[in-house]
Amino acid sequence: MIKLLIIADDFTGALDTGVQFSKKGIPTLVTTDRRVCFQTIGGETEVLVIDIESRHASARQAYESVKQVIKAAAGCGIRYFYKKTDSTLRGNIGAELAALLETSGSNQLMFIPAFPKSSRTTKNGIQYVDGVELSKTVFSKDPFEPVRHSSVAEIIRQQSDVGMISIPSDRYAEAMQDYTDKTVFIFDAQTDEDMLRLGGELKRSNRLNVLAGCAGFAEMLPELLELKTVKMKWEPNRDNILIVSGSVNQIAIDQILYAKKHGYTALTLLPEQKLDSAFPDSPACAELVDGVVDALRKHKKVILESVSSREQISLAEQYAKSKGIPLENLHLLITRNIGEIVKRIIKRISVGNLAVFGGDTLFGIMEKLRCDGILPVVEISPGIVAARVISGTHGFCIITKAGGFGGSSIIRVIDEFVFKEEDC
Repeated sequence: MIKLLIIADDFTGALDTGVQFSKKGIPTLVTTDRRVCFQTIGGETEVLVIDIESRHASARQAYESVKQVIKAAAGCGIRYFYKKTDSTLRGNIGAELAALLETSGSNQLMFIPAFPKSSRTTKNGIQYVDGVELSKTVFSKDPFEPVRHSSVAEIIRQQSDVGMISIPSDRYAEAMQDYTDKTVFIFDAQTDEDMLRLGGELKRSNRLNVLAGCAGFAEMLPELLELKTVKMKWEPNRDNILIVSGSVNQIAIDQILYAKKHGYTALTLLPEQKLDSAFPDSPACAELVDGVVDALRKHKKVILESVSSREQISLAEQYAKSKGIPLENLHLLITRNIGEIVKRIIKRISVGNLAVFGGDTLFGIMEKLRCDGILPVVEISPGIVAARVISGTHGFCIITKAGGFGGSSIIRVIDEFVFKEEDC
């Protein structure tokens, strides 16, 4: 029976949170079906993660999506809720936390935005990445969802007037009292020790029912909630790997550049290949697919990327402008085309491992492949997940990560996981 419901706003986030449970042997299912029938989920499943795909939705749409899922889950007897948020606080943070607080029946929501293992920390209510204030990092330059503030409270305040209290790491106990007003408590945390100590305080005071945060605090929940475990087996496919990167984050661009220098063959999509809705049915697409299939047969390690530099982002924007395509629609067109291209590749050749960088890209691919869900199994590195696809047609291993996760040589880590003896 489902004990914990996690609601994520994108697919990679759903997986990097879900794997915090499955890696400890807790049966966990990740799905994009926000109207899922909770009663029909397998009896062993302890944790259900629903990706509501609200990262690029309006604040109102995000609010309503969270409200709808929480209401249905509570009606089925689910007691614990966790709103997964992006560790760099992108998306509709304020609207979604307000929806959880107002629908859960609780007056208190405990928000722990830090992820120390991935160098995301919170101090004095300010979010940091690698020791730099969030608004001064590459995430402030994201072409689709730039982060303008470093203050967690200020980010929430953009979409909600809910009451907030920031709690320093030396004053956790002060939040463990009853409040009559609906309040979001924003907890500082700079180390895993802080997270463990906070988890202990929340458990002792019975404050674990309504939570929010990223994969960092989710990792503490298996023991805190005393979830049941089962034996799980995993054996990666060593035939080949296709990496598909739809991310425009500079971190992902640098990671792909590293891969090109260390044994990977790469094909970069042109603006029309990403943005022309007619491209997947064109002879040019068939030629592109032929190129990827041939490369996989010859080299085993292949990359299909949406951009190879920041300049190519500008070229795509210029192409969109010339075709009258609104810039806010770019990510949808790109993910649909990439999804269709990958589907055609997989029809032509057996792909042992499909690695996807970027939540939007992952959603586009899974939608085109008509997969019923994903079972996360292994966390290769913080935020890097290996999983099984639930499908009667496809049997590949899928490896996922958000565009901004990992160091420049993360490809080496993925390579070692897939091929073991081979070096990148």
